[in-house]
Amino acid sequence: METSSSLQVSKATMTAEDRRRLRQERKKEKKTIDTAQQPTGDTDERFAKLLSKNEDQLLEFVAKVNKVYEQKLKKDAPFMTFVLCGMQSSGKSTIMERFMNAVLNIVQEGTGTRCPLDTTCIHDDNMDSPSCDLRGDEIPTGEDLSVDEVFKRITMHNKKLAEEDRFSTKPLRLVYRSKDVQNMRFVDCPGIISNKSTGNDNREEIKNIISMELERPNSKLCVLLEATEFAKNPVIEFLDTSLGGRQKWINNATFLMTKFDKQTHDSRSAGKANNFFKEFLENEIYPHCVITPTLPKEDLEPEKLYSERMALLDRADKEEQDAFRRWLGEHEVFRQTDYDKAVLDERISSRLGFESAKTAMREIMLQDTARRLPEVLCDLRIELSLREKEQQRLLDMQKFNDPQELKTVVGLLLSEIDQRLHCYLDGDLETSLKFPWLMQTLDDEIEEEEDSEWAMKDLNHYTDRENHWRDRISKLGEYPEEVQPERRFLGGKQYHRAMDFFHAVMIDALPDPFELEQLVPNVTGYLSGGLQRENWERATVEIVRTCLKDISHPGINFLVKHVGQIFRRLFYVALEDIRHGEELSSMFQLLPRNVESYLNQHFDDVLWKLMKNAAEKTHLAIEPMYSTVNPNLPTFHPTDFDENATNESAKESYLKKMVNRFESLVIGSGSEARRYLKEESRMRAKSKRAFLCDERTAMITNEETNKILHRSFEYIIGLIEWNLVNLRFQIDHYLFMEFKSTMKRSFVYELMTNTNWEELVEPDKETAQRLIEVDDEIKSLKESLQEVQHMNRRF
Repeated sequence: METSSSLQVSKATMTAEDRRRLRQERKKEKKTIDTAQQPTGDTDERFAKLLSKNEDQLLEFVAKVNKVYEQKLKKDAPFMTFVLCGMQSSGKSTIMERFMNAVLNIVQEGTGTRCPLDTTCIHDDNMDSPSCDLRGDEIPTGEDLSVDEVFKRITMHNKKLAEEDRFSTKPLRLVYRSKDVQNMRFVDCPGIISNKSTGNDNREEIKNIISMELERPNSKLCVLLEATEFAKNPVIEFLDTSLGGRQKWINNATFLMTKFDKQTHDSRSAGKANNFFKEFLENEIYPHCVITPTLPKEDLEPEKLYSERMALLDRADKEEQDAFRRWLGEHEVFRQTDYDKAVLDERISSRLGFESAKTAMREIMLQDTARRLPEVLCDLRIELSLREKEQQRLLDMQKFNDPQELKTVVGLLLSEIDQRLHCYLDGDLETSLKFPWLMQTLDDEIEEEEDSEWAMKDLNHYTDRENHWRDRISKLGEYPEEVQPERRFLGGKQYHRAMDFFHAVMIDALPDPFELEQLVPNVTGYLSGGLQRENWERATVEIVRTCLKDISHPGINFLVKHVGQIFRRLFYVALEDIRHGEELSSMFQLLPRNVESYLNQHFDDVLWKLMKNAAEKTHLAIEPMYSTVNPNLPTFHPTDFDENATNESAKESYLKKMVNRFESLVIGSGSEARRYLKEESRMRAKSKRAFLCDERTAMITNEETNKILHRSFEYIIGLIEWNLVNLRFQIDHYLFMEFKSTMKRSFVYELMTNTNWEELVEPDKETAQRLIEVDDEIKSLKESLQEVQHMNRRF
């Protein structure tokens, strides 16, 4: 085994991560079991196919489900999200507003969008005017806001981020309801900066924001290209780099070439236009060409900017149609004058104008929605079942606002916990079968002890040195086989293994006194007791004390915390145990959280007090074992004897003593046993036993130093053997047995007697409010599923 000296206490210990790494290196790799998702039912699949052929009904259903998820369940809408991705000033926000028919996000010189804007569009024929809900970690939440109010809030937030010269990964979440919008989800991300500008270099921040949004489930790319050559579109390179290669993303993307009016003059003939698009098409990129009118000046006050952009949005479609009509007209002129007979590639001509992009993306959304419908229907049924169970639980919880009723329940609960804990410690098969995943290996216990906040909590003044013990455990080549480290235990057997493991580590930590060789002569002192003689005895006592003190006390602290964490976990296991499959389980499950926290805290306080007491008394019990040296220690077996004794005589004396002891026990007489003990005590008092050589030089030599170290090492071995037996008695009494009795006395009785139940239990406003919310959620879920039934009957 690889060990380190216990004497080097001044060296820095390893960190918790270092110890965890060493333990992980020792562990064997474990296989993981993949769990397969349940297939959707045939009924849902058949319904989805029918629904996909009826777009109006599909969109009606999507609108209702989106509304339920966003408003009632507070979850992301289950259907597809388009992530708008483009370079700085590529027109992402403008494209998003054209989809929504509303001006909501700031557009200005440079990167105006400085945080993701996660928008859910919900089509609602009942909305006379658009209504918006806006929330985010960095802005106040607003509900039923007007479009202009949302515009102001988003604009001010982006300006604030710009003033701070930073980008935020925390999204703004907008729910936009209107009768003039189609059901869809967008995320408008900050534009990618290709070159470092003035101020902070925020390119990595923007890259991280976009990458995070692209990794979201059910997301599809909407890539905004610049109206320039393929090689000059850095967004392509960005996506290749960020998403692990083009094949990973290109088939999941829709392309829009924004601000195409910048290219129309250079592509006045169809041949030039085809040449321009050639490299895009060769790379399987088929862009929708979009022309959006812009303002000559955007550095305006929010109110003025809003009105100007709304007017611009109102005429955007007409101006775009006119621009493309003029462009295609120029192509026709070139063909008539024989300068260029080419015809614009059909893959491009079919994708002219924002309406083509809108139609294509709508088709993608419809197909994805139809494909995802079975999963959503299944999820709706699951959510309804969960909400109905929660509703019943909340109704029952309201019954426990009476302090006396709560006291009765807690009394029953504590009685059950006390019985469970005693059962676990005595040995319990039922719980092991019931909760096999709660059983622990030795590594599990050590990890849990180190991760606990108690690991660094002061137990006494030896706490600072506990990590030396943890270091030693981490450096063990392998755990001793006899402690069964890989076997999973729960309860009393965990304590048994903890004690045996402590013994094994204590033996492994056996110090090497020979490391002190250079210091031994110094410890003999001078004229001790007025006698001019090298004081070997003083040196031996100091060696024994230093070596044993260094390993014993930190080890005791660790053992107490190790066992304490086992007991602590058993309490949580008991709480979990009584909530499943027992007569009163359903009642115990309703215990208010604040009461459970109170019980946990009270248990922790009682257990910690018990641990401090056990540690204190065990430390006091071990101190006398190294403060003096007793050559008559029963486990001390020196390898040499004094001048007047021989190995044979010592052997004969030992055999004679064992025979006398056996005879006294066989007779079974109390008087005979007392006689034997008296005789043994008398013989021990008269016996002669050599410890250290009597002949010594005036100044200690290296040879004599080695004799002292050799004898000290023999004594330390015997003392550790003796101490391990003694420590087991101490810990068994002060920690294990005391824990059993303390549970009744200090935990159960004192808690029931001293708790102010009226003060502990207050009216639970959260439960009442949550019950209202759950009722509303159940109503919405039922309406959604009823809508499915109605549509199914119509089909």
